[in-house]
Amino acid sequence: MEFQGKMVPIYLSRPTISTKRPLMMVIHEWWGLNDHVRSIADRYANLGYVAAAPDLYSGVVAKDRNEAMSLSQSVTPEHSSQILTSAVDYLTRKDSVLSSKVGIHGFCFGGSHTFNFICETKRTNAAVIFYASVLPPKEKMSNISCPMLLVYGDKDHAVKPDQLKELEATLKKMKKNVQVELYPDAGHAFANDTGQNYNAEAAKKAWEATEKFLGTYLPLPMT
Repeated sequence: MEFQGKMVPIYLSRPTISTKRPLMMVIHEWWGLNDHVRSIADRYANLGYVAAAPDLYSGVVAKDRNEAMSLSQSVTPEHSSQILTSAVDYLTRKDSVLSSKVGIHGFCFGGSHTFNFICETKRTNAAVIFYASVLPPKEKMSNISCPMLLVYGDKDHAVKPDQLKELEATLKKMKKNVQVELYPDAGHAFANDTGQNYNAEAAKKAWEATEKFLGTYLPLPMT
């Protein structure tokens, strides 16, 4: 995809079904668009979604934590929102996509940018956010229009259970459609099976909750 005169890579994974399908955008962790993120997109395609993972780092994949931190700090919420808006416009023009059915699933860094994005767009029907570290200001959250699933572990170093409880209360006070899942003995990035914090039991439950949530708010066509 071309964005501001430069190419932004997007990994696209399509189901075998030929009819138009809902779009699921997958927003990568601070490591970048790596094989793990591609496998998540493939997982969504196997469910029956057209899955797309835009690269917010323009082709760079971090080699270590220091590089990942530097890359993540180089992407502002404003910049990522512009890229994601362009990606939605680009992808919903494809013949295989139901243009009115758009979901988004962000992880860690990608979760934070997903959270910010849904504060600024009306184009998404459902948002799944796994362990976003940076939360939008409360005044921005009032603009959210889509249902949200927020997933965290109770050992997360960034957003602790008390803070998550407060966030849930704030969103519900705003009358937002939010579902919160908090898993015991799970740390940050617990669903990444290539990382040190992987918790298989919590990851399984989180994916089950995700599929159930999307079955309600971004259901797949019967054929």
